[in-house]
Amino acid sequence: MTDEQIKYSIETGEMKLENWDKFTHYGIVCFLFFIPALFIFFHVRDYFQGIPRPFRDAEIWFIIVTSILGLLFYRLQRNRLKFKSIVTKLTREEIDPIIEKVANELEWTPYVVDKKIIIAKTHPSFFSGSWGEQITILFDKDKILVNSICDPDKRSSVVSMGRNKQNMNRIIEEIKKASN
Repeated sequence: MTDEQIKYSIETGEMKLENWDKFTHYGIVCFLFFIPALFIFFHVRDYFQGIPRPFRDAEIWFIIVTSILGLLFYRLQRNRLKFKSIVTKLTREEIDPIIEKVANELEWTPYVVDKKIIIAKTHPSFFSGSWGEQITILFDKDKILVNSICDPDKRSSVVSMGRNKQNMNRIIEEIKKASN
């Protein structure tokens, strides 16, 4: 993440993705909207070629259902970009061992580690039900922002089998424990 993306993420509480990451994160949404767009394109093309044909009931239902599913998946995927925030008085030096402990337990591999951000990824086995997750931890004054999404560098996925929630809840739980 660039400094601009980090700043945006801290200000809005929502992860800012790169262009290709947006495509993989919202892949299911693109697919669901592509289908009705194709139906409409063919009907418009036929109209301009002088051979208009009416929409069939099945086509209309298919367009409506896939569009509604597309909107629902868009909202779901957009909500997954929101960070969970935790206010703490712990210093970065006190937080780093906590993150390292959780990372070892949940088998995270660090990719970016600097004073503002930590990005780690998981590489589960083929039969785990997940392609992998990307865990992002941002540090801002007295709060920490945590997010876990399906790894945008892998295949598009909307299911992590509860791993994203587990990643976020586990790190927040450990920081809260250490803060008391």
